[in-house]
Amino acid sequence: MKFKKTLLVLTHDADAQILIQTVQLCKHFGSKLFALFIIETSRMSRLASITHQKIDNLHKKIEEEGWRMLYLLEDEAVEKGVWTSLHLEEGNSMNIIKKYIESYKIDLICIEKKNETKKIFISSSVPVIGL
Repeated sequence: MKFKKTLLVLTHDADAQILIQTVQLCKHFGSKLFALFIIETSRMSRLASITHQKIDNLHKKIEEEGWRMLYLLEDEAVEKGVWTSLHLEEGNSMNIIKKYIESYKIDLICIEKKNETKKIFISSSVPVIGL
């Protein structure tokens, strides 16, 4: 099977190793890589409470972390000759992922395996690879 467009879904606690693995996968399949960092607004207040930070400060910190990860991915992709498109969105992960699948005609999703990502594996309309 050939995957023309791959979506890498990242959140604030993603392991940087997933960046390298996804770029390698896209290189292998000849896929275009859409990298999406999602700021999960529903988790923001809970995380702010646990870390004793103001929501605005936490939001800014997570957004900066998101762009840092996306730029690291872009550097890796350019080095390997993989086309990339970087995106940062806020909101509900499932809604955003569905929007990207439809808008960009995504064939494959790469995501870090975590307990909360099970719903993506179950409800996705395209194949999902957990890294």
